[in-house]
Amino acid sequence: MRVAKRLIVSGRVQGVGFRYFSQETAQRFGIKGWVRNLSDGTVELHVEGTEQEIGAF
Repeated sequence: MRVAKRLIVSGRVQGVGFRYFSQETAQRFGIKGWVRNLSDGTVELHVEGTEQEIGAF
């Protein structure tokens, strides 16, 4: 069963290629979704896949 999750990542994640890394990694695990920078310096990810795919991601 496919599920959707919202993840917030903090630390040094904006401006260092984190969104590109997330996209490449998601494609390897069959994850769909999107990533965006938030104004507080965190990054929000909306991911869709099976629990196993999301866990591996």
